[in-house]
Amino acid sequence: MRQRIGLLVAVVAAVLLPICAATSASAGGEFHVSGVYTTYAECNAAGQAGIQLWGPNFFCTSGSQGWFYLYTH
Repeated sequence: MRQRIGLLVAVVAAVLLPICAATSASAGGEFHVSGVYTTYAECNAAGQAGIQLWGPNFFCTSGSQGWFYLYTH
């Protein structure tokens, strides 16, 4: 139970920190984090599923502690 709470806190922090730290420059056409996933396949599937929202410009990168970040344009 303690590990699950720690994992939940880590996920929330990994999602919210980049979003809260985003500047107005991200609105000017730069990529920004749209999600955090445990595997590359999940990240890529989410990127493909959201093409209607953000278009075909997305990519997944590996981050700290094995997380994969979905960046969208």
